[in-house]
Amino acid sequence: MTEIFFGTNRNGLPAGKPKGFGKHFSTAGLTNLRFGKATVNDKAIDVKTYTEKLKRAGRIQRTDDAKSQFGSMELFEELRSRMSREKTDTILFIHGYNVTFREAIENSVKIGTNHQGANGNKGVNVVCFSWPSDGSMLPWIAYSNDRQDAAASGPAFARGLLKMVNFFRNMSPEEACDQKLHLMAHSMGNYVLRHALQEVRRQNGGTIPRIFDQIFLFAPDEDDDAFEYEHKLKLLPRLGRHVSVYFNRGDAAMAISDVTKGNPDRLGDDGPRAPFQVPGKVSQIDCSHVVDGAVEHSYFVDERKVIDDIAQVMDGADPKHVSNREYLDDRNRFVIG
Repeated sequence: MTEIFFGTNRNGLPAGKPKGFGKHFSTAGLTNLRFGKATVNDKAIDVKTYTEKLKRAGRIQRTDDAKSQFGSMELFEELRSRMSREKTDTILFIHGYNVTFREAIENSVKIGTNHQGANGNKGVNVVCFSWPSDGSMLPWIAYSNDRQDAAASGPAFARGLLKMVNFFRNMSPEEACDQKLHLMAHSMGNYVLRHALQEVRRQNGGTIPRIFDQIFLFAPDEDDDAFEYEHKLKLLPRLGRHVSVYFNRGDAAMAISDVTKGNPDRLGDDGPRAPFQVPGKVSQIDCSHVVDGAVEHSYFVDERKVIDDIAQVMDGADPKHVSNREYLDDRNRFVIG
């Protein structure tokens, strides 16, 4: 049995007390978030959503608007307690294009399973942000819809992040868990992240709080000049201690995004177009030599050598000391061998 925490701006199914989520936005608005926990056992998924509750005596007072205890605060408190008790880090995961809510949870389970040996064999917690990716195989319409929905979901993800920041800022020293938060974004989830970053910046008077230890961008369906412009991802390193960009030159999904969708060259295809102009806190990792056709876009959960590389980064290894990497100084990139 595996438990995955989640936040989502999808529509609940059924609407009252949802046991799952659909491919559309919440009926309460684009930025309306539901928080919950999915228990996965033998491929069956049981969903519990946290609901708004009035504060009760004897409980930790985590307040949000209207001075009530919201689902987000209940999730954060349960997560904080687990991190403190079990000494485990937490990964916040944003999935990519053409992913249903169920598939997002299943990929989150893979992430948790893959990194159970990380952080001194303590395991990790996984929190999935699931935006309304179409979950359809119609190549033209679904991609266009997902890209628009990804941009529209950025403010919802930012809202959840700012709630989390507020939670930790109001935490007493005795409550601090002293564990790390990491961020993983896959494929078009990086486009969600771009728009979330801009919303966080807007709501904080141009400043970006440091929230994460490691930030991982996998097969990013983003422009290859994203780290050159502040309205894209140039300011992303402010959100964490270090950023790692993983890409695969044989990634067919990137080629489709580039050629058939009219997008510029993709960051997830061959990395940044100006590899020596990326911020100093950004590492570029080429996975092309160890990824085959079966896992060309999902290598971050399906290719063992990439998974091992990620685990070392999460454990705090210096980028130049991660095993099974070669540094190419003429390209300012690492190559996984």
